[in-house]
Amino acid sequence: MLETLLILPISIIAFIALLMIIVFFHEYGHFSVARLLGVKVDVFSIGFGKPILQWIDRKGTQWRISALPLGGYVKFFGDLNAASQGPAEAAQKPATTQFPGPREAEEIAGGMSAEERKVCFHFKPVWVRAAVVAAGPLANFVLAVAIFAGLYMTLGRVIVDPMVMDVTAESAAAEAGFMPGDRIVTVNGRPVAEFGDVADAVLVSGGDEIRFEVDRGGQTVALTAAATRIENTDRYGNKIESWRLGIVGPSPQDYSFRKYGPIDAISAGFGELGRILELTVKYIGKIVLGKEEASQLGGPIKMAQYAGQSVMSGFDDSSYREPPGFLFKLRASLIDFIFLAAVVSVSIGFLNLMPVPVLDGGHLMYYAYEAISGRPLGARAQAIGFRLGVVLLASLMIFVTWNDINNLLSSIS
Repeated sequence: MLETLLILPISIIAFIALLMIIVFFHEYGHFSVARLLGVKVDVFSIGFGKPILQWIDRKGTQWRISALPLGGYVKFFGDLNAASQGPAEAAQKPATTQFPGPREAEEIAGGMSAEERKVCFHFKPVWVRAAVVAAGPLANFVLAVAIFAGLYMTLGRVIVDPMVMDVTAESAAAEAGFMPGDRIVTVNGRPVAEFGDVADAVLVSGGDEIRFEVDRGGQTVALTAAATRIENTDRYGNKIESWRLGIVGPSPQDYSFRKYGPIDAISAGFGELGRILELTVKYIGKIVLGKEEASQLGGPIKMAQYAGQSVMSGFDDSSYREPPGFLFKLRASLIDFIFLAAVVSVSIGFLNLMPVPVLDGGHLMYYAYEAISGRPLGARAQAIGFRLGVVLLASLMIFVTWNDINNLLSSIS
């Protein structure tokens, strides 16, 4: 209880810093491509609500830092609001993300000068609008790769040897025949470079059988094991349900740090991005198939909790055989927090690409229809989609926040 209360201010500060950086890059992706393609930007805001700091740049964009730092937005010229809904709403028409037809476009154009139409987002070709919208999530992916690459070049990448140090008694690994000293070579036919590859396979296994090849004293041994579902604690001490095999890997003091050159670091950064996206898709698929619990999904509270815990993770002496020096602990904490920032950036980019009308992916879905059919989707269909998107997104936020509260109360008790 006391530890939870002590880490609360650290969590809040770390979460706000984390979110503001990630949101800035997401919105800057929209902003930079819009500027590049000749779209006027009226507002660039980090946070919502009343601005606490604002200024106007030489191109007329108002920059804001607002009181509620739980997101942000870019408002283009011609938008009615931050959701990039077109000026059709000004005439009390259904919410749309684009003009439903030439007649309405001509009607709106009548109230604009030629120069204004030229820089209005909603009068741009569909490929321009799609590029501007897609730039936000792509910026999150670019940021993640840059973070990974920068991390690997400076502090180094944590390398955990895929060695079995011990096997938990009566576990799935024990039943499968794993033995201390085994080096895991492949998982489901894929080469294993480090222990994290094994953990990933178990994480998304859904209880299905996993095929292993291990090097045992120079001999290759094939093993098969199915992880069991247990209530466990994650690396930060939070109670979670997860799949466990029963293999004990090396302790943190046996980890090594490998520094990369620029080219290798960027390549490894893209590899890490692909790994996280693959795990995300597989995990969502397991939830849909009922092999994972949706209660494990988290929201802002869990993100804040993990941000604070990652900042302090290296200073947890319980994870070491012998407490290392201060610099080692600080380095471990920095790597943990920076890595979490990259993972969250990938997650936000992925979420925004979901085909829900209120998100970037929903806009892209509408633009794809327009590109294929040669005309925008009708106003009524857009309005229905937008309202459904709001309901879906609000429901998801309520659901994950409820999960967060339950998990937080469980950890306090």
